[in-house]
Amino acid sequence: MNQFISLAAGAIVKNISSDLVKKTVLPIPALTEQQAIVIKLNVLSAETKRLEAIYQQKLINLEELKKSVLQKAFSGEL
Repeated sequence: MNQFISLAAGAIVKNISSDLVKKTVLPIPALTEQQAIVIKLNVLSAETKRLEAIYQQKLINLEELKKSVLQKAFSGEL
């Protein structure tokens, strides 16, 4: 991004030409580092899905508890 900012032309509105974009150097990590990143992202994705499942189950449990409390309240058990 800094490459674009430093190369952009124009005083009020900065313009970026396609030539500038073509000249941009994009650092690409080595293949082993890319593979390590993929592994980390897969682990994070699995953990996120696990936590989402736990959260959904807790929502279901709370809804059941709410229904149970309401039923007891209306039947005079509370």
